[in-house]
Amino acid sequence: MAVDDPLFGEAAQSYPVRDEVTGEVVSDPDGFPIVELESADYFDLGSSMSIEERASGERAWRFGHVIVDEAQDLTPMQWRMIGRRARGNSMTIVGDVAQRTTGEVGTWDDLLPASLGTVEQFDLSTNYRSPSEIEPYAHAVLDALDPTLVAPISIRQSGHPLVVHSLDGHASHVLRTSTIADLARDLVGRVDGGRVAVIATSPWEIDDPQIRCLTPSASKGMEFDAVIVVEPAEMLEEPHGLGLLYVALTRSTDHLVLVHARPLPAVLAHVDAP
Repeated sequence: MAVDDPLFGEAAQSYPVRDEVTGEVVSDPDGFPIVELESADYFDLGSSMSIEERASGERAWRFGHVIVDEAQDLTPMQWRMIGRRARGNSMTIVGDVAQRTTGEVGTWDDLLPASLGTVEQFDLSTNYRSPSEIEPYAHAVLDALDPTLVAPISIRQSGHPLVVHSLDGHASHVLRTSTIADLARDLVGRVDGGRVAVIATSPWEIDDPQIRCLTPSASKGMEFDAVIVVEPAEMLEEPHGLGLLYVALTRSTDHLVLVHARPLPAVLAHVDAP
């Protein structure tokens, strides 16, 4: 079959380009021409369109360096897409395999595509977000998830021990959600203008601008002054439940409250709190 589309003809060719800084020969994996701009070209572009707009309009565009966050959840197809946009595979990749909620739990050697080549890895050993009062609970979940994972150590104390609040299992859903909303509003007063999150597998709205209601997956990468984790046992019943519970437990910078009507899962019930 003959194809007259000029783009198809370009795709069948190779367009090697030598990087002006590194001297590396770079070419698009599918044979599309790579757009190279001189420094003066960026000033010309700035008056007509943003770099983002230019990149979205040209399939062969590549960035000099790409930063990838939450990298533990990327699929092979997503890695291929990023590889096409990162010139010379120059990337900073950030993620936590303990928070992986797609596919199988594995190491970075398992998750990163071989096409990236040599990767220099740095492990975060200090926890700057969660205080030491939360640490035993998060570490217990991490150990259950994968004993080979090394938990970061909290750098500070908050002075507020983790609170476990039991609900009446026979109470109505309306009464239980009302009780949780009251707990969240009480925390708003304790954090003095800060933010409070209620993390549950089935979140609902609370009419307060300082309170966010989120699923564990939606809370990834976020942090709050106070967090209420609702029904940890329900989170463990979800796919990648241990990872979701680990995410929920590590969002708080100060206060953490566990709320449950069902029995706490053994991974939390047997924690020796400080």
